[in-house]
Order: sequence, then C-alpha cells, then structure tokens
Amino acid sequence: MKLMKITALSLVMGAVALAGCGGGSAGSSVVTGSRATILLTDSPREDYGHVWATIYHVELTPQGGGAPVVVFDNSAGVLIDLRTLRDASGARYSFLSSASVPAGTYTGVSVTVGSTMQLIKTGQTTGTSLTVDASVARDANGNAVIPVTFRSPKTISSTATNVCIDFDLARFVISGSKILPSVVEGDGAGLSDPARHEKDDYHGTISGLAGTAPNYTFTLTMGSGQTVAVTTTAATALYGAALTEGARVEVEGTLDTTAQTLVATKLEVRGTGSSSDDRKTPRAAGTASALNASAGTFTLTIKRAGGFTVSGTTVNVVTNASTVFRGDKGATLAAADFYTALATTPNVGVEGTYDATTNTLTATKARAFDPTKDGPGKVGEAHSFRDAAERGGGGDAINDHGWGNDSLRGGRGGSDD
Repeated sequence: MKLMKITALSLVMGAVALAGCGGGSAGSSVVTGSRATILLTDSPREDYGHVWATIYHVELTPQGGGAPVVVFDNSAGVLIDLRTLRDASGARYSFLSSASVPAGTYTGVSVTVGSTMQLIKTGQTTGTSLTVDASVARDANGNAVIPVTFRSPKTISSTATNVCIDFDLARFVISGSKILPSVVEGDGAGLSDPARHEKDDYHGTISGLAGTAPNYTFTLTMGSGQTVAVTTTAATALYGAALTEGARVEVEGTLDTTAQTLVATKLEVRGTGSSSDDRKTPRAAGTASALNASAGTFTLTIKRAGGFTVSGTTVNVVTNASTVFRGDKGATLAAADFYTALATTPNVGVEGTYDATTNTLTATKARAFDPTKDGPGKVGEAHSFRDAAERGGGGDAINDHGWGNDSLRGGRGGSDD
C-alpha cells in the first residue's frame, strides 16, 4: 500500500501543546464565567488547493472521567475549506463556537467531522471524495470522531480559554480512496491579530440587548445552544427591521479573542421567533465569469459554500424570473442591472437549490457587490448604525437581507461585502 504522505507524526491522535492558544479573558460585560472558545486553523500543504470538510461536533474530555462537555454541535454541519486557513503569512483562524463549560480540568478534545472529505489538487478544477479511514471511530451517524489528547491537562476557571484546533494537512495520510486526518492543537501564532481571522456569519437569537446606537451589546444564542457575545459599532451595517430583544439575526464579523466578543461588521434582522436552519440552504459565494445575461447564467468560482457537497472549484449558476436580484447595500436590481454590475465587479453570492448531477445551483437569491462599498445605505436599503442614529431610529424594514455577502457559515465564509 503506497502512501502519498507519511511521517512519524501522521497519526489521528496528535499531541497538543496548549501554549499560545490557551489564553484569553472574558473582557465583555456580556460574557462571564468559565468558557471554551473553539477556533479552527490548519498547517501548510501545497499539493492540494482545496480540502473541504464538514464539522459537526466538538467536546471537551474532563479529567478523571465523567460526561464529555459539548462546546459545539450542529446537525447541519459547518462546511469549510481547510486550505483557506493558512496563507503565506501563516495561520488564519475561523471562529467555530464559544460555550460555557464547568470550571475544571480537561485532558483533551474530540472533533467530529463528516465521513468523507473533498480534495482538489492544486491547479485542477475537479475534486476527489475520500473516505475517512476506518481506523477512525464513528458516531451513530457514521461521522468520524477524531480524539486529541492535550500534552498536559488544561484547567479552565473563571475566564474564557481559546482552544485552537489545527487540521494538520501536512500530515494527512492519503492512500487510494482513504484519508487519515491528523488533528493537533494550533500554537496560536497571530491569534490576537484581527487581520488573521476569517470573517464569518452566525445565525441565532438576541438576548440581553443593551446599549444605545451605535454601540450595542447582546448575547447571540445559536441553534445548537452555544452562545457568543456580540458588539456593534458605528461601522456595523444593519439590514432588516429594528434590533429588538428576541430578534432572529444573522451576524457577520470576527472574534476579538481578548474580549471574547464577536465584533459585527454586518447585522441582518430577520424577525422574531424560531425558524428553520438557514445553513441547510445551498449557497455559494466567490467570483463570477462566463456571464450570459440573455440566458441568465454564469460560472461561480467558489470561495465559500454551504448546504451542498462541493465537487470542484466552480459551480454553474442559473437565474430566472423568480430570482431576487440585489446589489450593494441590499438595493433591489433588475436582472439586466444585476448582470451589468456583475460584469464590473464580479463578486457574487447566491443561494437556492442545487443539482449535483449537473453541478448547477438555481438561484432564488443572487447578489452582486463591491467590497469597497461598505457603509451607510439609502432608506429602504441596508444601512449602518451610524446612519440609523442620524435618522433617529432603529432601522427601516427591508424586503431582503445580507445573504449575498461571501460570508457563509454552513453557508459560511469571509469577505468584505
């Protein structure tokens, strides 16, 4: 059996050095008590341009036995291209979850991922689906459970602790149609630098709303029950209705790992009450090419995706009379104007239904956007909190929202719409 990559350390159970990634404190008035904050990163590997994996569950292992402590759980899973979490400057980070945990000592963490991973070699446009090796334990759903033992037990007390999970791509072992992942603790290099964090989006319900425009704080409770403190600033773009207690929202932003707060760059208010998980809706974002306005089609080179299995670097997009078209700041566009905008600035986000046979996403919503045009919008479009404060109110209701950015967590991602 010939292995494409094997080293003495190419084991699923990687020893973990917590130094550099165990710090952090609950600096926000919203976040109190012992917490674990989970961030994802990866180590370099040049032979593959994309490595798509789905994260379902993360839990800490208490010292001395007892039930594992869940810090992340999502039945829809979070789809992520692990290869994006490393660039020429080093590690990049994706905030996965933050959860209150019992104060105590923990000896390890386990990460549950999908039973397959989609790998696309550098320079190629189509990928190969590899099955996680049978030596890796499975949960009741057939997903792979990867345990990591900390080098030394980790005590979590009255403040938040950052836990960096490093998908060590350089030590993944590939043999035929099988893949043996290696997961270790990242060293946390650059963790305190906001520029090293991916801008992602998070869905949930608001509680504990406090402050005045533009500086609000609240707790976001996500569908899986995990919570994170959120702060807004004058630069936060607001979509949808007024911000109220109990509102359902989608927040885009990056985690301040010192204050343990999600700093919102965009906030979409979607109403109140429960709703289905938007993360299950097929969506993708990236750059458009091969535009055909007459046929209503284009090719999307994927930067972020969710809700479907990515089979290559591109997806075919079809728009029709039922598609809702948007532009910068949520402005409604006619189809012709949408394609004109896309020809000028090819950044686009779409969601709809996906046909795996033809690799086609039929868009119910499509948005062309210019990343340089963040900020206040017109009445009836998205606007910033600064704009809302100057007009003396919360926010004008609009008919659609900020789904068009390239920030898709489950749908997830990170861009500057």
